[in-house]
Amino acid sequence: MGIKIVSDNCCDLPDELLEQYGINLAHLTVSFGDRVYQPGEINNKEFYNLMETSPLLPHTSQPSVEDITRVYSQALADGSEVIAIHMSSGLSGTYQGGLLAQKTLNNPRLHVFDSLKASVGMGLMVIEAARLAEKGTDVKTILQRLAEMQTRMQCIFIVGNLECLIKGGRISRTKGLIADVLDIKPVLHMDEEGLIKPYDKARGLKGAQHKLIKIMEKSDNELADKTVGICHSAVPYIAHYLSNTIKDNFGVREVIIGEIGPVIGAHVGAGTFSVFYEK
Repeated sequence: MGIKIVSDNCCDLPDELLEQYGINLAHLTVSFGDRVYQPGEINNKEFYNLMETSPLLPHTSQPSVEDITRVYSQALADGSEVIAIHMSSGLSGTYQGGLLAQKTLNNPRLHVFDSLKASVGMGLMVIEAARLAEKGTDVKTILQRLAEMQTRMQCIFIVGNLECLIKGGRISRTKGLIADVLDIKPVLHMDEEGLIKPYDKARGLKGAQHKLIKIMEKSDNELADKTVGICHSAVPYIAHYLSNTIKDNFGVREVIIGEIGPVIGAHVGAGTFSVFYEK
């Protein structure tokens, strides 16, 4: 008994952290045509290879209310309090599915929280909640801390595949073609409503990496002794460059690196990289 943290697989946290803190996940799925990949059936490398070679575009589906209810029920079974932290309601219906599952279970020990973030931005909130729970912090205080992080967490990212942005309606095909010709990398962020919006732009891959560091420098935040998140899709060398640069420049306590899984990867493609930090 105590407090358990539940999330979904869009937190993109390394398996070792999920195992260390006993974090169970509800799973969104990805499909190519009629082929739906269940959890564990395709790894990240296989997914990005398939995305590059398949004539079909991948599609994603949120977990059913029944699946979410099952995950919640398992966590509640031993009498624990449960805090479920899900991907932004601005990007997915998973949080709404969580609310329906909460209504079905009608258990006062279950608390469902909208991160308004995605990937490791949400993952940092999940880890913070798990660490607080491990220290014996009460549910009310953890939820207050999550609300603070929800407001303060910055999610800045470069999408590696402009075609994904075009098909997702983030930029027009004309702007996408111009950006491709001029080697312009759109810089995006998640706003206070959990929606993806334009933020800036950079020239070239190296310029995009430097741009993320410059944005962090200008954000007037104190990062010393804090945790910063990085995620990437099939570009680990960029993640490690960003990690080393952030450690050298900001004196952070910890950098958590996650790889973008198939669900978010279906929308951003290979070559995407992001930084997450509290302002």
